[in-house]
Amino acid sequence: FVEPAIAASPVRMETPEGTMDPESSFYMERPSDGVALSAIAGRGETITIKGPRQMGKSSLLIRVVTRAAELGKKIAYIDFQRMGSAALASADSFYPAFCETVAFELDLDVTVGDFWKRPLSAEQRCTMFMERKVLKSLEPPIVLAMDEVDRMFDTPFRSDFFGMLRSWHNDRAIKPLFRKLDLALVTSTEPYELIEDLNQSPFNVGEVVELTDFTREQVADLNGRYGSPLSAPQMNRLHELLGGHPYLVRRALYLVATGRYEADRLLAEATDDDGPFGDHLRHHLFRLGTGADLTGAMRQILRDGSCESERLYWRLRGAGLVVRRAGRITPRSRLYADFISRHLS
Repeated sequence: FVEPAIAASPVRMETPEGTMDPESSFYMERPSDGVALSAIAGRGETITIKGPRQMGKSSLLIRVVTRAAELGKKIAYIDFQRMGSAALASADSFYPAFCETVAFELDLDVTVGDFWKRPLSAEQRCTMFMERKVLKSLEPPIVLAMDEVDRMFDTPFRSDFFGMLRSWHNDRAIKPLFRKLDLALVTSTEPYELIEDLNQSPFNVGEVVELTDFTREQVADLNGRYGSPLSAPQMNRLHELLGGHPYLVRRALYLVATGRYEADRLLAEATDDDGPFGDHLRHHLFRLGTGADLTGAMRQILRDGSCESERLYWRLRGAGLVVRRAGRITPRSRLYADFISRHLS
């Protein structure tokens, strides 16, 4: 996505791609923000930020850790997307890499390898490292902020890792040191797909924050921040088309506000393969095509509003493609319904 030349405007534009600066004038606060920011003000908190992709989860996480830093907490931020395939290949490679990253983020001069000589499980070594070398070494509370933990999905040890995080949550009741540790996780995947035993899950304790699409009023608010490039009728049409999808709403407003598209043309060409959302739509179509099971599930949803496989429903929902309302499963927006039905028919 290439940034076009910006038309004359009193508003300083920002591209809609990627994680947003917490101070951005285009950041739209939702009720979930208040819940998360209030939670991180406490001590010994576990926060899960969940929702489909491109909902603003990473941006909210950054706001959470920014608030935590303002409160004097130390931050260890781990983006699991940056963990290479070698680190994720086995428990023996992952846990030392995880501990090294925590130590680096907290500027601790420790030797992680010493703990891997002990005849203990990887989870026990990692817990011992966290307790003895991290929590004992630092006086301020610590926030372990973990983005894109879905990257663990294909690892055979994911249940053990997330079970370990749950044990740290539980340890706060009996080990004062762990009351210094806040956990903040971001995921697009349903917890039951990341850990087999939900009784050992870190995703269903503490504060669970689920992000929602923008309301019509929030779209109108955002339109004003972009310099009001859309009229009221055009805003209503955009909301009906996109259903308040945070990323696509920002993209639409950015394209019109910067003069790349006229509003009526954007709305008319929205579902075209090479239209304003073409790359986004083609990406989803490619993901559907990677497995006949997903394609079949989407065809059934388009046909009769149901999905025989709950697992496939949650995968499609995690991708941000479908929603369930009043027992009926439908495409998340008219944009998706029109584009996908045309290509899967």
